[in-house]
Amino acid sequence: MKTIFSLAFIVLCSTLTLNAQKVVALHSPTNGTQYFNESGAFVEAYEAAVVGDTIYLPGGTHTPPSVFDKQLTIFGAGHHPEATTATFKTTISGQVILGENADGFHLEGVNITSDLYLGSPGTDMSVNDVVIKRCKWGNLRVPGSTNTSYNNAFVENIFTSIYDGSNLRSSSFFNNIIVSGNRNASLTDLYLSNNVFLYEDISGYIYGGFTFNNCVLQNNIFVNQGSELSYGADSTFENNIFCHGTPSLGTDPTLVNNYYMTRSEVLVDQTGSTFDYEHDYHLQPTAASNLGTDGTETGIYGGAYSWKDYSIPSNPHIVSKTISGASDASGQIQVNITVEVQDN
Repeated sequence: MKTIFSLAFIVLCSTLTLNAQKVVALHSPTNGTQYFNESGAFVEAYEAAVVGDTIYLPGGTHTPPSVFDKQLTIFGAGHHPEATTATFKTTISGQVILGENADGFHLEGVNITSDLYLGSPGTDMSVNDVVIKRCKWGNLRVPGSTNTSYNNAFVENIFTSIYDGSNLRSSSFFNNIIVSGNRNASLTDLYLSNNVFLYEDISGYIYGGFTFNNCVLQNNIFVNQGSELSYGADSTFENNIFCHGTPSLGTDPTLVNNYYMTRSEVLVDQTGSTFDYEHDYHLQPTAASNLGTDGTETGIYGGAYSWKDYSIPSNPHIVSKTISGASDASGQIQVNITVEVQDN
């Protein structure tokens, strides 16, 4: 823990002023610690990394390598605007693409300006055992159909949709905010628990709704007020909140102890079909008694991975800083920084 703390502290301190160079730290159990501060620091750190290494990204915008094709752990400073006032949010510009050698990859605490790929576009490969946690991105894309990707976990993220997931199997989605559906994406053998789906039914819109095949969906909230929700078959829906009295859930669904409410009764403060940091995704008192399969509440604040407000990553986090405007007679600058070690 002390090593992680010192590395995170050094990296995050590199963003103390707007003009500071963005120092990317690479920690390797075999090669020690290296620092990179050129314009291509992220790519340089990636190229120097070996399997099992950890990269710490400070706040600011970083250009990624074209493909992440090795097993690494990457921590950013977070993406929530209120939690990153001292560090600035960590942004990865463009797409993040995981290659077939990225099994076991872990990414946490970053904002991705485009889509997240498990497998290179136009290819058919398997990417397994990946964890994506407390990140924000566009669409999740898992291209291909033959070399299936297994055992991937998506935890406490905000993203637009599972745009193409036919190559994804035996993977889990815990406590995410998922903005929309894509009925053309066939989702098979997935476990989805304690998510909030913001999809709103739009008549004639080809990307509306979801196609769940043989999936298990527990303790989720679907704010969709239209009837069309799932076009798949043989999925289990258990202890979910639906904002429609008779949602269409595909062919031969198994329904267990679901709740049917009006949208105005469910979330404290949420409108529309887009994500907003200003919205409040807690349950209203009228919905809080609708418990999930594990006895905790439905939605993102229940389950085994209860939503962490402000989406702060699990590495130590700078919460405030004060820097004197000038040096003293000895040429020193007074710097006061408050750092909180995270427990999850």
